[in-house]
Amino acid sequence: MDEQEELIQRLTRFYREARNDVPSTAPTWMPGQRRNVRWLQPVLASIALVILAAGVTVSIRMVRDQATRAKITPTPTVSAVPTPSPSASATSSWVMSRIPIGQVWTMSLDPSAVFALYAPGPTAGRPNPSETKLARIDRASGAVTTAGPFPSATLLARVTAGLWIGAGANQATPGADTQWLTLLDPTTLTVKRRVRLPGQPDPNTYSPPQLAGTSNWLWSGYGHSLYRLDPTTGRVLLTKTLPGTVASISIDPLGQRLYLGVDAASNPNAEALVIELDGSSGASLASAPTGGAGLGGPQVAAAPDGVWIAYATGMMGSVEHRTAKGLSLLSEADHGHTNGIHAFVAAAALWLVDSMAQRVSCADLRTGTIAASSQEMFPELFVGDSKGSYIGDADGVGFLRPDPACPH
Repeated sequence: MDEQEELIQRLTRFYREARNDVPSTAPTWMPGQRRNVRWLQPVLASIALVILAAGVTVSIRMVRDQATRAKITPTPTVSAVPTPSPSASATSSWVMSRIPIGQVWTMSLDPSAVFALYAPGPTAGRPNPSETKLARIDRASGAVTTAGPFPSATLLARVTAGLWIGAGANQATPGADTQWLTLLDPTTLTVKRRVRLPGQPDPNTYSPPQLAGTSNWLWSGYGHSLYRLDPTTGRVLLTKTLPGTVASISIDPLGQRLYLGVDAASNPNAEALVIELDGSSGASLASAPTGGAGLGGPQVAAAPDGVWIAYATGMMGSVEHRTAKGLSLLSEADHGHTNGIHAFVAAAALWLVDSMAQRVSCADLRTGTIAASSQEMFPELFVGDSKGSYIGDADGVGFLRPDPACPH
């Protein structure tokens, strides 16, 4: 029923109820007599009904307008469970431009180029390690040069002699001969030298080789062994046995200190370790227990005053800072990291890349206090210097413009 029909019914009901009180003929008026107010009742009743009808119409229209607005703009709801957030609010992406080459396995950097080992495309829905290729991305123009494939390659180290690529055993196909180190010209990507990768993976454990280099130093860790290599020829100069499986390796830019993250996965009762060695002789300087045993081991990142360590705990991820002398614990940076947390040191800052939280953060290199964060799509890797910062993820390499609050 619309408002017109309702108004007609109201008027009909009013006159039916009032007909006994209102005469059918107008009263006779005699001069000299005062008029009786009853003659005004029909007029007053009609006026009242008009006012009533107008009020009803306005009310119905207001209700209808409110209902229409309610359909267009629903009332927001408040979540009963607050969403966790890092100490510094995450902003939109820092990526200025992207080189979409495919899933990136590892990255390296020199003054003119970003180097990335990547899977050019999935096979049966998964990246194919046998098709791994190398991309050289010019930092000024973004021009891409590729080479390969380099089957099962996961290692990169830029030294004065060129760019070393390393590949360990393909544990999915044990019969494949993939354990090689290859030296490339960093500009043309032509092969200069190829040598056998020393060492073997630990049996029954996923233990890919590790590689770290500076201008004049090159170190490799594989299984329970550490090797110092000639950075020009790849020849083994020194071999050292370790108390566990090498999970990560990092050398400070001056080459004075070498840090290893060692996993004790083969011994369920043993703790993971961080080990500090002399960067030239390999002499042991200190060791300390840390986290990550059986969960990929501790991931180390050498810093000017010590080492940053990131590791999974099974429930969350953790980050800690230890001194250069004695590996004493300086701080633990707990910002709600997930098991996907990794730490990188570059461009006078600590960079925390959390692939599961899809977050990249910059932090104070001494305290670990986060200065700014951005939301990125499954970031995995970070390289940078004073001239630029870059991330690697499942789609390729991103050129970053970090928040101005980041240390620099």
